[in-house]
Formats: sequence, structure tokens, C-alpha cells
Amino acid sequence: MRPIASRMSVMTGEGALSVYASAKELERKGRSIIHLELGEPDFHPAPPVVEALQRAVREGRDRYCPMAGVPALKQEIADYLQRTRNIQVPADSVVLAPGCKIALFFALMALIDPGDEVLYPDPGFPGYQSITVGFGGVGVPFSLLERNQLQPDPDEIASKITPRTKAIITNSPGNPTGTVYTDNVQRRLAVTDGLCR
Repeated sequence: MRPIASRMSVMTGEGALSVYASAKELERKGRSIIHLELGEPDFHPAPPVVEALQRAVREGRDRYCPMAGVPALKQEIADYLQRTRNIQVPADSVVLAPGCKIALFFALMALIDPGDEVLYPDPGFPGYQSITVGFGGVGVPFSLLERNQLQPDPDEIASKITPRTKAIITNSPGNPTGTVYTDNVQRRLAVTDGLCR
């Protein structure tokens, strides 16, 4: 049997899962634990959601859907962005994924060649650096500092852009900080993209 691909040796796991395993072990020993390690809600779906799911399964709506997502849901997301943020996005530009990790993995797989740079927030989700390095890219962190209320500094980001920069990852609300980027920061980051050529 062949060993696993060498790129796997540079990809790291998530510390949150190790903390979760330790917390569950403490629970088994009788300790009361408040779980803050995973972004998992402490409530279950509301009864109307459960009923809608049951109805959909009974009606046979449990098969593959279009790869980019259900058209009606994509349209609703586009409408929601227009209604709540005045952002016009065509529904066919909306892509749905079963979670952030897989969406990030696929996006970076499609964009990153060996040696390409990806700017990412620090502190941030461990997958940013790990997935980038796994595809042969170079992770370049930008700071989220307390003195800036954990907001990214667009000037710092612009100073780190090089001819090898292929992507800038932003995350609002941030993981793990929970910080929501201000409108001013997001607008400045949007124009910073023009430097990334």
C-alpha cells in the first residue's frame, strides 16, 4: 500500500477538536462543561424546521440537487443580500456548500498554484494556513489586534500584497474572535482587491 500524499504532512488539524475531546472526557468524569470550542449552537432546530425536513423526505425530496445548489435557495440568498445589504449578486453567482471548510478547500484548490500567496487573518481559523500550505501555497498572516478592536488594517494588508498574492481571506464575523468588520474596513478591503493582480 502506498503511503498517503506528502502534502498531508504539512496540513494541520484543528485545536478545537482536541479541546472538545478533552472536554467530553471531563464530562464523562462528572464535570460540568460549558462548550466554547466548537461553533455549534446549544439548541436544536425549531419544530417547523424539523417538520419541513420530515415532509421533504416523505415527498421524496432527498436526492442529489444541482451541484451549485438549489436554484430557489440561490435566488433567495441573492434577494436577501439585496434586501439587507444593498448588494446586487446574480443568483447564478451564489454557490452553496455543506460548510465553510469544504467551500474554502475547493476555492483554494481552484486558485492556488505552488508558491502563490494567500493572505489570511491572525488570529483566525486554522484551516486558512493549513489548506493553503497543503496546496503548495504560502500563507501570509495579517494581524487582528486588540488595539484595533480586532479589525483588519487595510493598510497592513495592502503592504503585504506581492506579485505572488493570489487571494485574501477575510471572515466577518471572525472566527475565533467573533468580530464583525466595520463597513469602512470592508469597503477598503474591497478596493484592496484591485492591488492583487
